[in-house]
Amino acid sequence: QHRPILQWTFEQRLVHSTALEFRGTVAFLLDGLPHHACGGWHASKKSAQRDAANRALAFFVGKWGEHLLESTDRSTRAPAVAKGASDVEVLQTFCAAHAACRGGVPEWTCRPAGGGFAARCQLALLGVPHTFAGGARPTEEA
Repeated sequence: QHRPILQWTFEQRLVHSTALEFRGTVAFLLDGLPHHACGGWHASKKSAQRDAANRALAFFVGKWGEHLLESTDRSTRAPAVAKGASDVEVLQTFCAAHAACRGGVPEWTCRPAGGGFAARCQLALLGVPHTFAGGARPTEEA
């Protein structure tokens, strides 16, 4: 089946009760994982689309490219994690040690979803907020 590589959506809002503004979001798969990037508010859909595309390129090519080039200059090893550590502990240890996290720690929330609970983790990678969502589980502790 044919699907476009980039999928675009647009939000609109009314400004000063006479003019519309648009914000574009581009969604795509990167290494098999879904990603999206949002732009700012603009007077035309085309400008909103360009802004979202520029922001995505600046982050995924610019910031990650710079980070990868810098990391080749130094030895990078996975941080030591205690045997039997939970996934939450592994992620916290990774964020504390990895330069892309810049010393930030993950922030967790849990919400009702699908007859159970779903956790969301937000953390900054290279200064840009990222959100990761888990599947529904029967209890908040799971």
